[in-house]
Amino acid sequence: MTADETPTLTEAPAEPATPTSAPGESPASTGQPAAECSAAGLSSDLPVQELPEPVADKRQAIARAAVACDYEELEELAAVGRFTFSYGGSGSAADFWRDEEKAGRDVLATLVRLLELPHARNEAGFYAWPSAYSEQPSPRDWKRLEGIYDDEMIASFRRNGSYLGHRIGITPQGEWQFFVAGD
Repeated sequence: MTADETPTLTEAPAEPATPTSAPGESPASTGQPAAECSAAGLSSDLPVQELPEPVADKRQAIARAAVACDYEELEELAAVGRFTFSYGGSGSAADFWRDEEKAGRDVLATLVRLLELPHARNEAGFYAWPSAYSEQPSPRDWKRLEGIYDDEMIASFRRNGSYLGHRIGITPQGEWQFFVAGD
């Protein structure tokens, strides 16, 4: 790669997952969650972005909890005010995300990877990831989704004229308001 090329998510090597318990020891006995989710091998180190401190802190806390596969911590981070995790789903966000992961949908890896991308400001003034979740996504915004979504899905978003994939919203005060996909 030359100095003027921007690395993509697929070019960065993933850090190995850190075990949460010793061999023969259950995760519950250590007081830590088991690292069994799609984000377990990812890094929680996010690129620096120009964000208000409460937003940057919440973004980092979300990434750390997702990489640790700590569903309860994620739900606690989301518990302030109204939080949207599904259109039409019920129950807790933690249970929803566990079920998504068990069904083979890499929802926590998607969460971390989207937080690595540039953000936009949405119509409500939230900081939102990815930048493709904006009124007029640029060709570069669409390209940044490569490695998270396949080419067919990205082409579908572009044909629709809007990004309908997973998106994350944090208020300027640092309240995590949504991590949801769809219309």
